[in-house]
Amino acid sequence: MDWLISVAVAVPFTALGAAIVRDYRGVRSRLYQSQVGPPSAEAEQRYGGVIKLTGWVFIVLPLYPLVAETIRLFV
Repeated sequence: MDWLISVAVAVPFTALGAAIVRDYRGVRSRLYQSQVGPPSAEAEQRYGGVIKLTGWVFIVLPLYPLVAETIRLFV
């Protein structure tokens, strides 16, 4: 049951992280762009790296409990 819960948590967080890293449908752009006007390159340069790093955190951190539960399942 713990493995199923880990999967249920890991899948949406990993999907959100992938959407942030790849800027799927403007997910990353919406986090730092103002609501008025076109996207600015200055904002991308200023905040883009931090937001991409946040996306990678959303991808990697949920995988640790999933790996731990998978190992515990077979040991």
